[in-house]
Amino acid sequence: VGTQTELPSRHAAVQVSGCSECLSLALVSEGTSDSACVRCEQVNDLLRQVVELTEEVARLRAIRECESEIDWWSQTLRQGQIEDVGQVTDPLPSCHQADGEDLRDIKEWKEVRPRRGKKKSSQPLPPSQLPLKNRYEALEIQEQENEVGGVNLPSEVPRTRQSPRVLRTSSIKKERRVIVVGDSLLRGTEGPICRPDPSHREVCCLPGARIRDVKRKLPNLVNSSDYYPLLIFQVGSDEIITRNVRAMKRDFRALGQLVRGSGAQVVFASIPPARMGREVYRKSLQVNEWLRDWCHSQGFGFFDHGMLYEAPGLMVAGGMHLSQRGKRLLGQDLAGLIDRALN
Repeated sequence: VGTQTELPSRHAAVQVSGCSECLSLALVSEGTSDSACVRCEQVNDLLRQVVELTEEVARLRAIRECESEIDWWSQTLRQGQIEDVGQVTDPLPSCHQADGEDLRDIKEWKEVRPRRGKKKSSQPLPPSQLPLKNRYEALEIQEQENEVGGVNLPSEVPRTRQSPRVLRTSSIKKERRVIVVGDSLLRGTEGPICRPDPSHREVCCLPGARIRDVKRKLPNLVNSSDYYPLLIFQVGSDEIITRNVRAMKRDFRALGQLVRGSGAQVVFASIPPARMGREVYRKSLQVNEWLRDWCHSQGFGFFDHGMLYEAPGLMVAGGMHLSQRGKRLLGQDLAGLIDRALN
């Protein structure tokens, strides 16, 4: 057994050990227990800096993507406002040349001047004070379309001589309005839709209404002072049995022509397939498929319900109307659509 003696004071003690990382000899200073050499420490320091720089680059890249998306949305909104202003200020020299013609066959917007004896056009009624109250308006339909004795009554409404109204909105930025308009399928969905913001959300349910009825009533719902309103149409369920597919497509095109270029964000919802026979079910799928492609080609939004409402308990007996559970589910679906569209 060897004993360790204290070195003389005139000799310096040097302790040599091996580096645990690179396995090379390193000088260890007194009072330290680290066995890494200087080179390994520098390498570790550089690795830490690389990691920090990588994280910083990722953060800056995420910020740049967010800024690019914000710039894109700002440019899109600015172009929409410019188009709206151009449509309002664009002279219409062909208005006086269209006397005696059917203005519905002209694909451009026409300026309709007030008749004599009327100071100003009729303004829409102010919103109801009750936040969750539904608006049931008279449809003013000249003929009642019912199924009598298995004979279908004429589905076309006689053409009137009144000039078509022009749907216009404002370019002055303010809080946006949301208007959900449709047939009797919307009855009972006011709560989930209007509860988040009752002063700027409205559900207009027109029982028994067809697509052309919604087109006729829409100018009374949209104010000229509304900024970039959100319009959601849930129509077609009350006429899928009695109307043919070609007539429904024609009415959808007419409604799209009214809202196109108005400065509003437009979304069409699909028709929930009704279990009223194989023919009605096939028509529902056919209309929904065409409506999806048509909305994409026209720049409108399309909300597909899919086969959700075929689940048991969502439709009442007969397959034409929603149950209480189905109404609550439809209201929640449309409320989620509104939140995504506004944000």
